This record gives sequence, C-alpha cells and structure tokens, in this order.
Amino acid sequence: MRVIIVGGGIAGLSVAYFLERAMAEGRWRGEILLIERGQRLGGKIVTVREDGFLVEGGPDSFLAARTEGRALIRELGLEMEIIAPQARTVYVLSRGRLMPIPEALLMLRPDPGAVLRARNLSWGGRLRALLEPWIPPRRSDGDEPLATFLRRRFGRAFAEGIAEPLMAGVHAGDPERLSMQALYPHLLAMERKFGSIARGLWNARSARPSGPLFVSLRSGMGALVDRLAASLHRTHIALGRTVLGIAPAPGEGRLSYRVTLDSGEIVEGEGVALAVPAFEAARWVRDLAPSAAARLAEIPFASTAVVTLAFRRDQVRHPLNGSGFLVPRREPFPLTGCTWSSSKWPGRAPGGFVLLRAFLGWAGDPEAIAGEDAILIQRSVEALRPLLGLRGDPVRAWVHRWPAGMPQYTVGHLERLAAIERALSPFPGLRLVGASYGGIGIPDLIRQAREAAEKMASFLNSDCSYGG
Repeated sequence: MRVIIVGGGIAGLSVAYFLERAMAEGRWRGEILLIERGQRLGGKIVTVREDGFLVEGGPDSFLAARTEGRALIRELGLEMEIIAPQARTVYVLSRGRLMPIPEALLMLRPDPGAVLRARNLSWGGRLRALLEPWIPPRRSDGDEPLATFLRRRFGRAFAEGIAEPLMAGVHAGDPERLSMQALYPHLLAMERKFGSIARGLWNARSARPSGPLFVSLRSGMGALVDRLAASLHRTHIALGRTVLGIAPAPGEGRLSYRVTLDSGEIVEGEGVALAVPAFEAARWVRDLAPSAAARLAEIPFASTAVVTLAFRRDQVRHPLNGSGFLVPRREPFPLTGCTWSSSKWPGRAPGGFVLLRAFLGWAGDPEAIAGEDAILIQRSVEALRPLLGLRGDPVRAWVHRWPAGMPQYTVGHLERLAAIERALSPFPGLRLVGASYGGIGIPDLIRQAREAAEKMASFLNSDCSYGG
C-alpha cells in the first residue's frame, strides 16, 4: 500500500513522520511518497542565516501551552533548543504613539489595575472594560464575529484598541468577519459557564501554565523542519513536482487514487493526504466530491508579507525595550505590526545591530503587498522612521511574500468544515490537513497531521475492503 502526501510544509512533513511511527509500531505497512512543488521543504517556515543575522520569513515562534508542538520537538531531540522571549512588553500604536499594553491584558484578563494603566484607552473606555463581569452572557449558541463578541463583552474602545489587534492581527483578518467559534471557542465556553470572561479566567488561574505564552528555537524555526525531514527514513520526497489532478483508480476492492503529476507520471496510492491550501485542494477534489470542492473554495485568504530590516544600533533612537508593537485597523498606518526580533529573541543579530520584522497585508487589501521588493522595504522603513527614530537606510533587508497565504476563518467556518467532511466521507483514504482547516499555529498543524496519520493508518490496516 502507498500513501501520497501532497505538500511539504510542516503539516505534510508531520503526516509522514506520524505514518512512519505507526509503521515502526506495526500498525500498517506500505510506502510513503511526499510531493512538494517547490525546491525546499517547510512551507511558510523559512529561516535565513546570513552574516550573523537570523531572519524568520514566516512564523518565529509557537504557543508554549500547546502540547503537540513541544512533544514533537522533544521526540526529535530539539528540546534543549527551546528559548523564551527575553523581552515581553508589547506596544500598541495609538494616534501615532506607541503605548505599552499591560501584561494582564495580553491574556485578555480585564484586571482592574491593568485596565486603568491602559493609556491608549479613554477613561470611559477603561471603565466600560471594567464592567465586563456584569455584562450578561449571550443567549444564543450560534457563531458570531470576533468584533461583535469583543464589543459586547468589553466595549468598543477596549475591543478596537487592544483586543482586536491581539486576536485578529495574528490572522491578518477582519474582526467583523472572523469566527469566534473557530478561533476562540474557549472564550465562548467561559462566557457560557461563568457568565463572564473575567470570572472564567479567574477560575482557570490555577490551570494556567507558568512561563511565556510563546517560545521559539535557538537556531530558528527552520531547525524543526530540518530535523523533521532528516528523521524520515521511509519516505520518498519528490521536490519540484506539481500535482495536476487526483482521480479514483479503476478496479474493484479498496478504493485507491491516481495522482497525475506535471511530468505526465501517474502515481497510485490507497491513501492521499492533501497538506495544501483549501483553494488548491478544491481543484483536486472537484471530480471526486463537487460539493466538498465548492465549500473548500469558499474559504477566503489574505495576502501578507514580512519585511525584515537590519540597522546598526546607533541608527535607531528608540530603546526597543519590548518585543514589538501591534496596529489596530482603525489606525491609518501601512503596517499591521512590527516585531523587534533582536530584542525579543537572543542571537538574532550580531553585536551592534538590531533586527526589525515589519508586517504588511490585511484581509480585503491585496494591494498592501503589491510592488517590487524595494517598494515594500521603503514603505516599511518610512512607516517606522518616526516611531523608532530611524536614521539612514537599513544595512540589510529581506522580503518574504505570502500571496493568498493566510486562511480566514470567517463566521460559519466550523459548519463549512463539517459539510466538507460529510462530502468526503465516501473517501476515507483522503485526508485534508493544514492551516485552512483546524488552526494555523505550528502545534495545530502537528495535531492535525497526527490525527490524519492515525486515521489513515487505521483505515489502511483494516481487513475490510471498500467499494466506494
């Protein structure tokens, strides 16, 4: 038997890893073929090491509390590589000035002292946020936009000035459209159970893990990709190969699939894992399950870019005493945020230099990353110049573009996924994995990959035949 994995990002590599583990444990036997259209593995995880700089073109960290990420890192022997941020203060842009966000508010905990120190909010906005424990819970259990939830619980000022940049910014999303059920179901559960987010967080305080919210790897997130790829001893990896189509293979018995490549080659397998964006999966499953393809095509995407800038320390007047800043959508500013990488993580820049990561691109604004690299670099530098006191031009710059790279979990996302799963139920050997579905963070992708590999191994090891 053969499993074909399409996509060599962290999700596809993890599927291969967990399938190999199931094979080593005797839970199935067969071959694994991983097809990646690019010339490198890792997808959006891109770590560049040049002249003493360590540049992350994609994610630079992962959620520490999600056990799937740490478990895989431990199994790969990378646990000693885990590092915590050395600067934790986060700023928010407010009327052209950078204001620190009190740490308790980073967890959306409306601690009275922290709310009163939120200088980017008016006194009326602070007092409204403090009323959250007395706001009655919503009666309906249906989905609702993130913005609606936040305004209802905390008031408009707190929602737009603090919560939305924290919660929607990571998705480059429009809070008026993002789904609470898909992105923050734990907050909905708190509201239902305790009647208040503040009371829910207070009751959960003993279960909260200590330590930083996010962690990274000393050698960069690319170390995870390198170690994961090196651990695959039973997987054949084909780079630079594009899938053109997927169709049922003729024959009786267990349903298998024919995957056509751009070279004209056709490979056949009893299992296929599509670790690709939803819009690509939609094209390939259209002939198998038209209704699934239609629902997959409904998932919208935002285009983003990361512009990393290196300056000499004496070119930057700001002390960079924090991890960076976020930008509310209401601010007339061309960036969505900026991470001060050399302050946040150790070893990101050589002595005497600083490294800044500027983010461009919102949902609904595809022009935000239009233009040559030089234009994006200039736009980023000029936006940061008055805020950080930049003098002169950067000594180095790197641009990483992600067109249609950020899936948007809009209201109704979970219903959409359920409909896709029902439509694909006649094809148990076909699995969808990736950021388009059940979470965009690295631990979420690892969890999805593990679940897909377990289901696939169980199906392939079953004695029953399947007629489709």
